[in-house]
Amino acid sequence: MRKVEYRNPQDVIAFKVFGIFAIFRNNSRFSHFEEQVQIVLFFLSLYKDGIINSKTLDKNSGFDEFSRTITDNNIKSKVYKSYSLVIQNLEDGLSKIDNKTFLRICIHLFEIDKDFLIENFPIIFDDILYRIAQSQGRSAGEFIQPLELTRFMCGLADLEKDAKVFNPFAGLASFGVFLDHSQDYFGQELNQKTWALGALRLMAYERPVSSIFVCDDSILHWPDQSEKFDVIMSNPPFGMRITHHYSEMESNIKTIEHFLIEKGVQSLKQNGKLIALLPQGFLFRGMQDKRLREHLVEEDLIDTIISLPGGLLLNTGIPLIILVLGRNKKLRGKVKFVDASKFVISKGPREKVLNDYSLNSFIHSDKVDDNVVKIVYNEQVRNNDYNLSVARYFHKQIDGVKLGDILEFVRGQRGNQPETGKLIRIRDLKDDKVDFTLDISSVEETELRRPAIHLVSESCLLLAMRWRTLKPTYFEYKGEPIFRSQDILSFKVNEAIVDNAYLINELHADYVQEQVETYRLGASVIPFIRKDDLMEVVIKLPPIEEQRAKMQGIYELSDKISKLQEERNALAHGKSIRQFNEFASLKHTLGRPRQNILDWSDNLLDFLNKKKEGFESLNKSFAEFYDIDIVSVLKEIKRDVNFITEVLEKGENGLVPSEYQKQIIPLSDINSIINELSNNGFNFKIKKLLLKGEKLKERGINANKTLFKTLLDNILTNANKYAFDKKATGNEVIIELTEVDDYFSMEIRNNGKPFPTNYDREKFITKYSTADSSNGSGLGGYDIHRIASHFNNPDWILSLNEDPFFLVKFKFQFPIKLIN
Repeated sequence: MRKVEYRNPQDVIAFKVFGIFAIFRNNSRFSHFEEQVQIVLFFLSLYKDGIINSKTLDKNSGFDEFSRTITDNNIKSKVYKSYSLVIQNLEDGLSKIDNKTFLRICIHLFEIDKDFLIENFPIIFDDILYRIAQSQGRSAGEFIQPLELTRFMCGLADLEKDAKVFNPFAGLASFGVFLDHSQDYFGQELNQKTWALGALRLMAYERPVSSIFVCDDSILHWPDQSEKFDVIMSNPPFGMRITHHYSEMESNIKTIEHFLIEKGVQSLKQNGKLIALLPQGFLFRGMQDKRLREHLVEEDLIDTIISLPGGLLLNTGIPLIILVLGRNKKLRGKVKFVDASKFVISKGPREKVLNDYSLNSFIHSDKVDDNVVKIVYNEQVRNNDYNLSVARYFHKQIDGVKLGDILEFVRGQRGNQPETGKLIRIRDLKDDKVDFTLDISSVEETELRRPAIHLVSESCLLLAMRWRTLKPTYFEYKGEPIFRSQDILSFKVNEAIVDNAYLINELHADYVQEQVETYRLGASVIPFIRKDDLMEVVIKLPPIEEQRAKMQGIYELSDKISKLQEERNALAHGKSIRQFNEFASLKHTLGRPRQNILDWSDNLLDFLNKKKEGFESLNKSFAEFYDIDIVSVLKEIKRDVNFITEVLEKGENGLVPSEYQKQIIPLSDINSIINELSNNGFNFKIKKLLLKGEKLKERGINANKTLFKTLLDNILTNANKYAFDKKATGNEVIIELTEVDDYFSMEIRNNGKPFPTNYDREKFITKYSTADSSNGSGLGGYDIHRIASHFNNPDWILSLNEDPFFLVKFKFQFPIKLIN
């Protein structure tokens, strides 16, 4: 028989391996995808090593007998012994495999070109692993580190041929697979299933016997201090606090990052290096972190700090650093700061890739680029109070005047405050170059509960200390004081040398914003700037006559734009009045039935809550049958009726996004909207990967809740019509929410049927264009696009047939705003 030659055999093998996952799709026993990945790669490894072969099925003994054969042979063969350990750690998943499933897996495996598989197994293994991680997003990204980051960190190590490497918190042993076979690797990973997959990966790369990868706790069983290493590399769990389970730990060590640095430095050889991937917060947080930074600087242990933007890791969007520590560093008494943002390529709303080859080449060369590398004396770091935030050491020199030379801080009065007053929040400040005066009449009287509130009773400039913009606003005192919190600072302007309007315009300028960004802290949650740092910002200050002349030109242009807008609004208003009258009667007709549904829903909820006796068994039976309880159903009915009402209120023009007023919707509310989505009526289950993080109530997107729900409903309805013919166990729509670089990203993907061939995004968003004229109106995609555009994301992405598991993906990205 003629041997078939593939143009790209690696892709063909990956395609055949992905076909194995179809075996698990409609099997409720294998509901966790991570478990499926472990099983598939385990069997692929067995097939490569010849443990699964044509004789496996001839014996007709089933999977239980087959697994016992591996265990019984572990004494005779090192290969069998390795697999025996893996089986022990994957026992929960493997125990679910019956003989029929085992047979189907083997049949798929036998279709793979074994010679090519053996020859290229490490590449194929990792290719499948990374494709799966990319497909699954955050749900798979917690244990896989991007290839480029791993490769770059190994490149920083400059390892000798016989180097001894320790990898605590090892995950999938990513660092181990990039070492030369002459180098000793010792890795620890606590999670049993992650360890098993990492062990299979090391076996795929045929790591030598000198490599040790154990399923163990790096905190409890850190190597003895007598054992020293040439390099310690790690990507530890971010922000994880050391719990009471580790009572033997020193009381000053609170986080795993802190533990890694302290223990790691102690375990290095004299010429050794510690290379760690950490969140940027370590560079500027106070308390224990600051004391640790001070120790590292004063002991001259910091070699290099490399700053990386958010979005490089699949499981988090926070900005990162690579910290390189060493006792025998080349630059004594100095720290090398590297801003690697220029070496990061954006590939989508939530995906960025490090160009590790170019960055590694640059760092190891003698090239000079002040925009990428800064060499800073320890004395300068000491003067900055041991703040190691990379951006602050990349200031551009600007000719001008420091804000500290033209502004005087107005502290305001504290204590003996009235019970109520006009408390100014960041949301009350203006973000306008022309209309920048505080509108005190629009600020409501509120109860003054907070002790850190300051009374301000003089004209001053107000600046926001939190988030990405200063929102410079002028408060003109006319006898009524205001109250400000610590999030807003007030300043008196030296009006003899600077015009208020000019100053506020300059504070909006790009060159000022760039300076402010270099001083901002807390990038992963809510960024803020300290007062002393703000006073170091420089503005260009021409003579005051030139300042006023510049502002006069800006005012004249603004007046012309305002007049044109007024004319446009007048024309639109006349049209809307005519259309409103035609629609009013329809709303009146539907009003009574709507209210009747709501009233009876309330009556039923009240009755069921009071008459619990006898209801519990009925509710349990209902929930077992419909996968939702009766009370939740009634609440869902109320939500849907209210949603219909909201749409009808604006419906005289059809669905016109501009008719829906936008406001800042907190990210916590977005989580709630997604969490309330029901599987009822759909042929699939909705998997929800919600936002994680601090202070979700304080950040949001500028949108409209009714339109946001309409967007979701259109996408889910589209999936139900076209992707899923009938209900099945494995049918799934995943909604994944993430934060990356001040943007909220939402990806909605389904594992159903693909769109028809040649049906693309352009056709999808065209009005009345449909993939199936017998099953749709062709308005869903049109409305999705209009709503996304209204939310400032007209270039949202529709990804078709690019992912082996999820053939349809919607990707949206909306700017995040601060709520105060």
